[in-house]
Amino acid sequence: MKTVIVTLALFCALFCSVNTASARGIIVYSNGEKIEVVKNLPDDALVNNEHVNLGVMYKQFSIFWIPMWNYGKTKFVLIDDAKKTYYDLTSEEVEMLKNDFNVDIPSVPTIGFWNKIGGKIIWGAVILAVIITAWTSRKDDKEAEIPK
Repeated sequence: MKTVIVTLALFCALFCSVNTASARGIIVYSNGEKIEVVKNLPDDALVNNEHVNLGVMYKQFSIFWIPMWNYGKTKFVLIDDAKKTYYDLTSEEVEMLKNDFNVDIPSVPTIGFWNKIGGKIIWGAVILAVIITAWTSRKDDKEAEIPK
């Protein structure tokens, strides 16, 4: 009998004590500059004794690592292999890269498919799935009602 009373007292102490807790959802987002490698340059393309590749820099907002939208101007940059350092390029330097390394570089810096359109397709599909789920569950609720 003593063990029952002690057990009940412990449960009362655990559940009757005042303890406030709050939970917050976590949304992982990023906002800022992003660099994407466009062309791999030959091994003799060196800046400060580090090999560099041609990249495009732009600003992007993403949620859960899926791009939502890009904003600001895109520009060509040189980026090292470790993707830690970048160097801005002028239009004259881009022309010099074309001539020196015989690389086909577009005249306008463009963003890849995933960062430009792919994320919008994913988010559109998610929103469409939520709408369809809400619509079908409402329809099921109406059918489940008992007529009077």
